[in-house]
Amino acid sequence: MSVRRAALWSVGGQWLVFALNFAVSVVIARYLLPPSAIGTFSVGFAAAALVSMLQDFGLSRFLVRAEHLTDDILDTCTTITFCVGAGICLIVAGLSVPVAWYYSDRTLVPIMLLIGAAFLLLPFNTVPIALLQRAVDYRTIATINLAAAVANGAVSITAALAGYGALSLAFGFVAQQIARATIATWLGSRGLRLRPSFKGARPIVSFGSGTTVLAVSGAIGTRSPELIIGSALGMHAVGLYGRAAGMVEGLRVLLDGGMSSVLFSHFAQLIRAKRPLERAYLDLVACYTSIMWPAMLVLSLLAEPIVTLVYGEGWQEAAQALRWVALSDILFFALPLHTEVPLLGGYLRQLLVRNIVETVVAIVCLLCLVRFGLAAAGAARLLYAAIWFVIYLGLMRRVIGFSRRALFATHARSLASTVAACLPVALLTHGGQVLTLDVALLAAVAGAASWLLALKLLHHPTWRELHRAAGSLPILGARRAAT
Repeated sequence: MSVRRAALWSVGGQWLVFALNFAVSVVIARYLLPPSAIGTFSVGFAAAALVSMLQDFGLSRFLVRAEHLTDDILDTCTTITFCVGAGICLIVAGLSVPVAWYYSDRTLVPIMLLIGAAFLLLPFNTVPIALLQRAVDYRTIATINLAAAVANGAVSITAALAGYGALSLAFGFVAQQIARATIATWLGSRGLRLRPSFKGARPIVSFGSGTTVLAVSGAIGTRSPELIIGSALGMHAVGLYGRAAGMVEGLRVLLDGGMSSVLFSHFAQLIRAKRPLERAYLDLVACYTSIMWPAMLVLSLLAEPIVTLVYGEGWQEAAQALRWVALSDILFFALPLHTEVPLLGGYLRQLLVRNIVETVVAIVCLLCLVRFGLAAAGAARLLYAAIWFVIYLGLMRRVIGFSRRALFATHARSLASTVAACLPVALLTHGGQVLTLDVALLAAVAGAASWLLALKLLHHPTWRELHRAAGSLPILGARRAAT
């Protein structure tokens, strides 16, 4: 499958999964579970996630980047994933009682036990999906992800209707992992093969150890907000913050469309061919920022009406965190693929140091500000994002070879298009005007038109890509050929 076709399947699959997960989250939040129940699950899942980031052990990247694969290597990878999954299960189970005691919530015990048990299924999905990625078979991967999301949503809603409360979401997670493992094994190229082996494990473990440190450090930075907010402000605040962060993450997934994994393969090819990376990376930065920045800024500007419209009046407080979390992502998108490209380029040690530093920064920022309330917890993420950008800028310059002037010139053009896209929204909602449907539609149409005009006037790389994509459509392509 070509990179362009793989990208289309990846994007389409991610959009379908996003739409389904978003619909399920809205139904659960509006009609089935209160913020406290969702907050309880978020704490349990966050505690488990600190351990569960070990699950991949770098095996997916190892299998994708390896020059040759044999049955012995695949058997060893499957054996390692089983050992890692069993270890995660035991650790999460052991943590369940202390975590429940710390938060004074007994429901956390069965939630964490269910989450931990799901990781026993790792051998049945990690290796099959990695082989599909290696074969650039993103159509099958999209099918697996969609089926897993359907299982999660169906079981979560059914269990919530049956009165299982926060446990409903844990049941859904288990159903998702069962569906993923079953379908990945069924559709995968290798089928079910369980032959314990540690032959040739040394290079696999060596590569996996470094990437695991990255994963653990990243998990601490990603999941610590729920744990810290839950301790300082309570489960209700965790539920609100979780929904705010979830909306930002959902929009990120919707717009990114799973392109990161496809771009990882693309840059791997460039590096193997020893081709220059600067032009490709700056074009990537331009496209990412010109799309993600307007989306996140609009989400921040309209935080309160969007939260009320989607989740209802009972979730209005989530807007306090949403506006800050959305703004922070503007900085994170300024340096895309900050982990993937250095890892491909052999900068693992430098990446590890920066990853640990940024994790400490994230925790310290949150600990310093969370006591001032939910909005301050969101602002802590923005402060952390600014420091994160400084931490990774030097490394990305070294790996890619771009100059600061070239990067900031790219950012400047995207910033101009972002202002053009968001200006109608800011004007139409000035002075706290209530966002009605007609005003929202008018702002969207005006913003999209001014955004496209700005891209064209600026000769932005995104305009070139949009023009090329439009030309590939059957109708437009036929008309262009006729003229």
